[in-house]
Amino acid sequence: MSCTTCGSKNNCHCSDNCPNKASDITTYDCNTLSSITVPCGSSLCDVLGLLELYITNTASEVSVINDYLSITPHDLLTSGLPTLPLGTIVPALGLLWDSQVAQKQAIVHDDDNAYSPSTGVWTCPTTGRYDLAFDIKMSITTGDGWYTSGSAGMIQAALVTGTGEDVYVGNTYSSVNIQQSAYLSGAIGGYQLTAGDTICLKIINTTGTSYSGTTPGDFCRMSIRKV
Repeated sequence: MSCTTCGSKNNCHCSDNCPNKASDITTYDCNTLSSITVPCGSSLCDVLGLLELYITNTASEVSVINDYLSITPHDLLTSGLPTLPLGTIVPALGLLWDSQVAQKQAIVHDDDNAYSPSTGVWTCPTTGRYDLAFDIKMSITTGDGWYTSGSAGMIQAALVTGTGEDVYVGNTYSSVNIQQSAYLSGAIGGYQLTAGDTICLKIINTTGTSYSGTTPGDFCRMSIRKV
């Protein structure tokens, strides 16, 4: 125990006749630390009551801190082979995404139950900022692979709205020599979404070569995480 005005003493004890003793037990009211005053002559029950109050307040503060630090995950990861059929279409000007079928992948994890494997569409559950990403490998092991002499076609992949032509993030692949595998990936961090917005992964093939989806090791993934 300590006191501030007890004659010439810097520290005092219950055996000292000092009315200004304060214990070193403290409470926190979210703004300042304050001392619990335990006057000399207090009964054991009085002291235990003050300690119980202190412990109760401390437990309450710890609970608030734990709630604040608790991070609820809002993650989606889908994975599988590129959804077939994925034939080739003629290269052309104009908007082509809305006419393409969304990639329907299996769920690895979906914390918000916001993705439909039957449609390939994810619906934003809560307004906020999200990291969006996709990763694709498509292979052809016969002939010249993806290379077609004189062809100016390419493969396009993007995370787009469930309907319409709005693109969140995309990438393209075009083979200029004999090549077995096409790799496409894209990502954007902290994209602002509103509850109800839809996202799906689509692929446009204008290479002149159809994709059969029979090569081991190919994959198609989509990832969405709230930040």
